[in-house]
Amino acid sequence: MSVDGCLSALLTRGLVRTRPAADMLAPSSLLSGSGAPLPLDHARLLSLSNGVDAYGGYFRVFGVGPWSVRDMRRWNAPDGWRRAWGGRADGWWFIGETAWGDQYAYATGDDPLQFDATVYRLDACRLEAEPIAACFADFLRDELARNATAPRDETTVAARRRFGDLEPSVQLAYVPSLLAGGDEDLAHVVELGAREAMTLAGDSYRAVAAVPAATA
Repeated sequence: MSVDGCLSALLTRGLVRTRPAADMLAPSSLLSGSGAPLPLDHARLLSLSNGVDAYGGYFRVFGVGPWSVRDMRRWNAPDGWRRAWGGRADGWWFIGETAWGDQYAYATGDDPLQFDATVYRLDACRLEAEPIAACFADFLRDELARNATAPRDETTVAARRRFGDLEPSVQLAYVPSLLAGGDEDLAHVVELGAREAMTLAGDSYRAVAAVPAATA
């Protein structure tokens, strides 16, 4: 299914919130400092809607500029939340996320002509990456549209019942974090600004990673 067809189907069923179209000729539509353009299918979506969010804001695709779901360039700024991860976020261009802070991203390199269109998901606790789609159109169909209809994660379904719809600027976080031994119980989940949540997650990861492995 094409990007146009997938977005049309989601809109017809009322499963996504859209934004005004992005200007895909603007310099802000490029990826990071390397000058790599977004893949054509990704750019096509943003030319129709400057990012989207689905399932009441629990799944987000970022856009470009101040009127988007979230400005990708600001979100990927090296002096923002990424700094808290001690280099672990390097080599990625983040294009979306879940409400839990799991990030969707492209792997980046120095050569814009060798761009890899594979979409990865990086978990919110460790930023460990797994490929989930060969291209953005597949990601839109298999990840976003599927979760917009019926999320595979039961905790996300339960969280929406508890917290209701979320603004795309907000994430859900366990306090204390799961890495720090917190319980995976919605009673320990709070709403935080996305940048604050990712910074705290990075701090927690570095604190745990700095602890020497237990010895027998």
